[in-house]
Parts: sequence; C-alpha cells; structure tokens
Amino acid sequence: MSTASFRYLMCLILHILFFGATSLAQEETEPIQLKKIVVTPGRFTIYDGAAARLSLSKQEIERFPLIDNDVMRAGHIFPGVISSDYSARFSVRGGEKDDISVRLDGMELYNPYHLQDFGGAVSLVGLGLIQRAELLMGGFPAEYGEKMSGVFDITTRAANTETVSANFGLDLINATAMVEGPLSEKGGWLLSARRGYVDVILALMDVDEQYKPQYADVYGKLTYQLTDADTLTFNGLYGWDKNRIRVEDVDNNLDSRYDNSTVWSKWRHAFGTSNWTDVFVFAGTSRQERTTGKADFDNRDFRFFGTKAEFTSNFFDKHTFRSGIAWRWLAAQYQYNVQERQAGINVYKPMLADIDNSGNEIKAFVQDEWQLHPKAALNVGGRYVVQGYREAGIQSYEIGPRVALALQPAENLVLRGAWGIYHQPIHLMGLPVEDGIKTVGRAEQAAHYIFGVEYTPTDNFLVRAEGYYNTFTNLAGRLREFGRQNQIFASPESGNAKGVDVFVTHVVSHRLTWTVGYAYGIAEEKAGGTTIFRQYDRRHSLALSSSHQLSPTWHLYLSWRFHTGEPKTPLTHREVQLAEEGLACDRQFGDTHSERLPAYHSLDFRITKRSPYRRWEMTWYFQILNLYNHTNVDQYAFSEIRDEKTRAIIACEIEEEPLFPIVPTLGITVVF
Repeated sequence: MSTASFRYLMCLILHILFFGATSLAQEETEPIQLKKIVVTPGRFTIYDGAAARLSLSKQEIERFPLIDNDVMRAGHIFPGVISSDYSARFSVRGGEKDDISVRLDGMELYNPYHLQDFGGAVSLVGLGLIQRAELLMGGFPAEYGEKMSGVFDITTRAANTETVSANFGLDLINATAMVEGPLSEKGGWLLSARRGYVDVILALMDVDEQYKPQYADVYGKLTYQLTDADTLTFNGLYGWDKNRIRVEDVDNNLDSRYDNSTVWSKWRHAFGTSNWTDVFVFAGTSRQERTTGKADFDNRDFRFFGTKAEFTSNFFDKHTFRSGIAWRWLAAQYQYNVQERQAGINVYKPMLADIDNSGNEIKAFVQDEWQLHPKAALNVGGRYVVQGYREAGIQSYEIGPRVALALQPAENLVLRGAWGIYHQPIHLMGLPVEDGIKTVGRAEQAAHYIFGVEYTPTDNFLVRAEGYYNTFTNLAGRLREFGRQNQIFASPESGNAKGVDVFVTHVVSHRLTWTVGYAYGIAEEKAGGTTIFRQYDRRHSLALSSSHQLSPTWHLYLSWRFHTGEPKTPLTHREVQLAEEGLACDRQFGDTHSERLPAYHSLDFRITKRSPYRRWEMTWYFQILNLYNHTNVDQYAFSEIRDEKTRAIIACEIEEEPLFPIVPTLGITVVF
C-alpha cells in the first residue's frame, strides 16, 4: 500500500482549523557551560529546562511551526536530517529510515509509529512526555547499538510528586489526556493516553473514497524510591492501529491492524554519588495483519523478552567507565503472500514467505571516556553481538570498535574526530521478506569517519561544522515505493555517504534568536554491479529561522526551508489498444534513480500568545505552513483514467502528487 491515499487525506484535513495541546511557553533561560569537553560528534539535544548551548529547549520546539506535538518531528529541524512533511520518520546523512535507533528511557523501541501503512505519520511518543531527547548522527559511542546511522534517545520527564494534576488537549489529528501524581512520599506516577480521530473527521466530510484510519496509544510510568540507594521504575507503552481503505483502484484497497506493546522495569542501585548499576527486565509483542488488493496478505507476529545490566563508574575525576550486557529471546512468525506488480501489462511477481522461528541473542559493550587533559578527552570502546538463530555456516557474531577524540586548543574552539564500526543485526523481527530473504545472515555494517569543529566566540554565538564519510556493507534488501506500487529493484550490496553539515545560532538578546542550518551530501550504492544514488541522497539543504519574543506573552517564529530534490526513477505509461473494446496501461520504469524531483521550499510561521491568570492560564497560537503555497512534489505516480459509467480505462497518465499546500491552523490550551 502506498502513501498516495494518505497524502490526499491529509491535504483535506489540514485545511480545517484545529485546537492544539501544547505545553505552556516559558521564558528563555541562559545556557550553562559544560564542565567537561563533549567528545561525541554529531550530537543535538532537546531538553526541558536549562542545559548546554548545543541544545534546544522543549519550550522552543513547541513554538516551532510543526504538525502535531511529535518529538520525532522535532528532530527534522537539524541539518543532516532527511524527512518528509507526511512522516514522523527520518533518515540521517544518506542512510535509510530503518537505520535510526529509537530509545525510550533506556529501551530500544520496535517500529514506534502510527499509520504505518502511510510511512509512519505519527510516532508513539508525544513531545509533552519528554524531559530530554538526544539525536546522534554519527560517531556515537559503544553504549549505543542496534542501528548503523543514528540514534534518537528519549528520556521521559519525572511525574509530579507534589499533587495530582491533569492535562487534556486536542491537536491536528489526536486527542490526548495525561494524569500524574505522587506515590506516597517516595515516588510518582504518570499515565498518558492518546486517540487519533482522523476517522471522525472523515466521517463528517464529503469524500468519495472510503477511509477509516484509527489509532491509539497509552504510556505509563511509575517511579519508587526504595532506599536512598535504590530506585525502581516501571514503564509501559502500547500502540494500536486499524485501517480500512476502499478506492476505485482495487490494488490500493487495504485492511490492516497493528498492535505494539513493550513493558520494562529498571532497578538502579547507587554506590555513592558517582557509581551505579541499572538492571532491566523487559518483554513485548508486535502483531500485524495486513490485506491489500483482492487476496494479498502480510501477517507478522513477534514476541520477545529479556534482561540487561549496565554499570557506570566515575573514578579519579578523569574516567567515566560504562559497560553492559543484554540477553533477549525472540520468536517470529511471518505469513507473506504478495503479488508485486512489475513493469508491463498485468505482470506480477509472487513473493511468498511462511516462517516460524525463535532464538536467542546476546549483546555487550564496554567504553571509557577519559579526560586526558583539561584540553583533551578520549572515548574508546567496543560492542559485541552474537545471534544464535543465524543461518548455518554464517558467522554468528560481530565486534565493533569505536574511538572518538576531542581537543580544545582555545577556550572558544573544540575539534572533534571519530571513527567506528557500527553493526545493524538483522533480527527475527526484521527479516526483509519483501526481498525474498527468509533467514538471518551477517549484520549490515557501516564505518563512520567524522571530523568536526565547534567555534563559540561568545556564549551566545555558536558555529558548528562537521564533515563525514560513511561506508555501508553487507546491505540487506530494501523496499522502495514508486508510483503507488511497491516495486522491488535489485537490492544494494554496498554504499557510501559523504558530506558536510553546518549549524549556526546566535542569541542576539533574550528576545531574539536566529539559526542557520546547511547540509551538503552525496549518497551512493551499488546494486547489480551498477552505482546509483541512494534513495535519501539530498545534495543541498538549507534552513533559516528566527525566534522573536515580542513581549513577555507574545512570541513569533519564522522558518524558511529549502532542499534540492531526491532521486527518482522515470515512469512511462504507454496506452495499449486491446483486441476487445478498451485500453490497457503498459507501465514501464526507466533507469533507477536517474532523475530528480524538483527542489522543495516552504515559508512557515507561528505566533503564540500566553495569557496567565490567577489560577489558570490560556495559551493559543496561529500558524501557517507553506505561506506562499508553493507546490512541492512528493512523487510521480501511475494513474488510470476510467469511464464513470463503464469503469473501463480511457487514458493512462503520470500524475504529480504534491506535499502540503498552504496550511493555516489555530490552537488553544487551557491549563488549571
């Protein structure tokens, strides 16, 4: 199923004014200085409160002109991030979207997105839940594993331990309720529930096609201080989706259901003030039932449980030592029977898979961040992974060494470099059965080479530039979308990405801040002996923004975004006269990624008004995305024009499918 129906759906909905739930805007706080040199390159942080100067506050993010309060969409603002208006998912530095690890309170999440039939338009984690989120785009240390391009590490905020409070709100497509409060004198609890109401809006609209997308999620957290040295935390996250689409093109009809749940507990024991251990116990399930067209189905049922322990020690005021080991058992069932449409008239390729397998895996890491000198710091470490369920005769383990160095030759200048081997194991819950792969082989592998410069002439001015060169080997199959049909081309064997990211920000005063982000990148891969551009090869990207605190209660944010078009495969649609009455459309694909989409650009703004009262406070905002209504192209798609009465094909076309048009929205929040 393609994203075409969802694009049409969203363009209709986005013209409706909506009430949005946002956290209350707070006055800017001055950044604080780090006590030690930050070693890790490619790192951006979203935080709740005062933090280092390389961070953006959650309050700032909530003022951006964004669709939905989605922490994953907040990551789209950083240079080197490649994203789409329609999806919360993103890739970094020429990698794939599946190459990003999403962690929540120390646990890696499996596919944490709603509306998965449309590319993952909404994530399972709302921005209001977070305390801190870090995006690492390369050269990250050994404590982070699983994925080979980037990490989005989210930490949820602590519950209100003084009194019970509640927050209710509506945004563009969600209704949210959050309740929190104390748990005796030693802890607190937080419960958040969200329900998408796209189906309710569509029921009130006059739409020819039948759409019924539904989704909901629940997140809960409980923290209890057993002793001065021991803290217990329990987390749970559950997401549910159901979708039904009926359109004229039978191939695009859809029935689907998704369930995704993860529960985990963490016991932290502190040894004094500088050493501690974290012990996790976790379990989860994921289920997918998906039927497309007349008979195609894609059913998947996953289960897992396991434990992990991590140890952190700060000693001699110069070393931060971390180590950890994790064990996980997985079980996976696949029932896959899809007729993939190929070039030509009624040409289909059957893709079949019937898999029932289970097994164990073990992962471990060790790293030491050593403050060599007040002007130099070094991070050295490595990861180890072994999978007991790999195909016979295939090496069952990988070892990935990593090293990063930071030098501070002057008070306002920091140089950073990193190298590492990053493995992305193909586990039982991620078999690319779409490419006919039914067993687990070697892990995908990337090597990162990174050099960066950070210059801060004053505390309120930052210039940061970072160059990178990444290589990719042992690549498994990738599913690409072209023209409303899932079309599988030759899977790449290897690839590389290289480029430069530049980030400049200046806090002119407590009322005015401006930011510039620029990224240049080239991403290529080898498939079938031919070198082509990768799907997320984006040559130039530029983002200009300014934040204006017009008064203590009025705030204005302006943003202009530009990027060159991503690669596309040419499509042709030849009309063939049938022997009987009517036409048929002969679909053909040109050379893979031999052309490019048109350039993208958009001007967005948002104005926010905060009105504090004695016992309550109201915040409202008005924003417009794509202010000058530029037509940005998402893709070109095959289209069959049919006679209204006979339903016979009368013409064959290649249609331009756009991204968002001009989108005005209004939101309001009242908090007591």
